[in-house]
Amino acid sequence: MPDKVNPKDLDTRVLDALAPLNPDNAERVAKHLVMAGSLLDVDAEAAYRHAQAAVSRASRIGEVREAAALAAYACGKYTEALREVRTARRLSGSDVLRAVEADCERGLGKPEKALDIIADTDTSGMDEFELAELAIVAAGARADMEQHDAALIVIDDFLDAHSLEDDEALARLLSVKADVLMELGREDEADEVRASAPVLPEAVTIVDLEEVAEADTTYVASDLHGSRRPLVEAHDLVMVDLDGVCYMGTNPIEHARDGLQAVRDAGTALAFVTNNASRTPQAVVDHLATFSISAQPDEIMTAALDGVEILKDKLPPAAKVLIVGGEGVHEAVEAAGFTIVTSADDKPAAVIQGYAPDVDWVKMSEATYAINAGAAYVATNLDATLPTERGFAIGNGSLVACVSNATGVKPYAGGKPFASIYRRPVERAGASHPLAVGDRLNTDIRGARAAGYRSLHVLTGVSNARDVALAEREERPDFLGLDLRALGQPHPGAVKNPTKEWTSGGSAGFRVDHEGHVLRDGDALSTDALVLDLPDYRAFIAAVWEARDNGTYVDLPAEITVVEAYPDVEDTVEGTAAESDGDSTVVDREPEPAENRDDSSEAVEEEGRDAEESADQ
Repeated sequence: MPDKVNPKDLDTRVLDALAPLNPDNAERVAKHLVMAGSLLDVDAEAAYRHAQAAVSRASRIGEVREAAALAAYACGKYTEALREVRTARRLSGSDVLRAVEADCERGLGKPEKALDIIADTDTSGMDEFELAELAIVAAGARADMEQHDAALIVIDDFLDAHSLEDDEALARLLSVKADVLMELGREDEADEVRASAPVLPEAVTIVDLEEVAEADTTYVASDLHGSRRPLVEAHDLVMVDLDGVCYMGTNPIEHARDGLQAVRDAGTALAFVTNNASRTPQAVVDHLATFSISAQPDEIMTAALDGVEILKDKLPPAAKVLIVGGEGVHEAVEAAGFTIVTSADDKPAAVIQGYAPDVDWVKMSEATYAINAGAAYVATNLDATLPTERGFAIGNGSLVACVSNATGVKPYAGGKPFASIYRRPVERAGASHPLAVGDRLNTDIRGARAAGYRSLHVLTGVSNARDVALAEREERPDFLGLDLRALGQPHPGAVKNPTKEWTSGGSAGFRVDHEGHVLRDGDALSTDALVLDLPDYRAFIAAVWEARDNGTYVDLPAEITVVEAYPDVEDTVEGTAAESDGDSTVVDREPEPAENRDDSSEAVEEEGRDAEESADQ
């Protein structure tokens, strides 16, 4: 069990169900359930083991048996999943897994039984997503019975009766409809249905179909994307983080100005999106100017502005607000028309907390008094640390934790990694193909993925190359670069070739063996320190991500350095010690030109994906 698993991440309904247990046992069960939920789509077998551990400690709690049912279902253990669903229903009286129960009958070859279950289901208390799940299973059961016309009627009737706002449910329904139309020989209609379906963040796959057709291998998708055109030409809005990307505290970051100028020169809209709530938009503009970076106040989106939008959703106009934070928060709150107060004795309707260097015990205690008296609590962001020229300092999230610990109240939080701070600039610019750029995986990249936007990670700030290799799917960037120059460059996609090696552009071939060793062109890499050029870095990351998604523990180097290009072979041999691992020796060198390598297909040397061609595919 990882140390940082937090039982409070569970839904309150489940936590309440665990309350009768011994506190220590309840915490352990809750942790197992958190792990089961987080692993369900990544490693179903591991999720199943955690769910079984929870059942062994709390077998009489319906919500625990629900988790066991979902994990067994994800592993294809349909008989066991059915048993757990029915046990959960007996214990809790809930029908929330009715669609899972019916689909398990399908999995056991009993589509008629699946339809009986759906027909007997009381749907009066179900939301649209749950109803959509039932429709999908019912259509699947009809298709299993070769009743494709009936399957189409099930889907069409549901779509006619519901105006779905859930993109995931709508996309799945339309996917089933397209499949049924294909079975009926109505290919043109199927294509139209697929084209009309909403594109989900996890489902975005940009494939060069001509390249795949030529390749003597099956295309394998990667979370790493590609773009034949420079990113500034493939996107209509670039949203850039500040600290760690444009500058580091009061120090400039090399190539940041030139990279941003490439955005301007391409005519692409630009926005600066920051979790720093202490500065006003004009102060941000002035600070950027000290690094010769031009910006306008209406291009700035701060966590303070995002936090104030939360206040607008929760408070009436002119309501009293107590501020813990700097000038950026004060200006945003005042501009929104709220009444600013300085004491809990003024009975504020809300407290908003953002970072400022002068936030101290007195101000946080005043916030604590107000929150304990019933004031709503809003935080501009939850960043634990703040990058400075001297390293990482205390961020707003750490200060918020003090107030939250003293009050027992979790704040409504703005900023990254929440989607709204990205969606507001996109709406303001009217953009359809935005790109978010950041240095921090758990805020910049996670937030972009939460909003459904593409992201570029640069190695100039918090998260390093090893962090990228270890990233979970919700924190994986679509593109990788050294710095903001990456905006003006094309990005070769990652391709898995017939030798099971991943390549990117003219990179070496990378794969992970069954023991978790990373191999470059067949040679094991050192686990001490590794230097990679940019093409090799991308191929390396694609190989590691694939292995980790397949449940392989990868033995990563302790330190990974990424350079723009390898030095000359002679300089490398003279200036650095060769890396060794067992009997193999790897010397960092200029990769062999692609045309000299003996690969079985020209296609594996091409880009795997092309962001610009997505509309055609």
